[in-house]
Amino acid sequence: MSSNEKSLHIVDSSAGGEAERSEAKPPADVRRGRPGRRGTAERTQAVLELLSGKATVDQLAFRFGVRPETIEKWRDIALEGIEQSLRQGTGKSPREIELEKKLRSLERAFTDLAIRHELVERALAERPTRPGRSRR
Repeated sequence: MSSNEKSLHIVDSSAGGEAERSEAKPPADVRRGRPGRRGTAERTQAVLELLSGKATVDQLAFRFGVRPETIEKWRDIALEGIEQSLRQGTGKSPREIELEKKLRSLERAFTDLAIRHELVERALAERPTRPGRSRR
């Protein structure tokens, strides 16, 4: 390790993993990315580099023009997604399961109303006169 590079070892208890931060200054030829929102491809690239050990949180933050906390948040979101996709069973979140139940219930209600509507239409078509006031 050179004299101008320090390495910190930080334990991140929220994801159960460890993140290494480096306080090294990047070489002069490395340009900081534009600040602002990052697309899915860029966030995925950053998380993959972090998880594979190719770059530290601070290196990625500098390169993508975001705060180190943002890189850590991307990592946490990615790990949650991995965990959710590896769950046994349906692989669906509780919210997805609840929404599917509601959808089936609404489909049954719609079918019932459509049948009732058809029966009323047929009954009205078979009446000899229109409903209303009687003629005297």
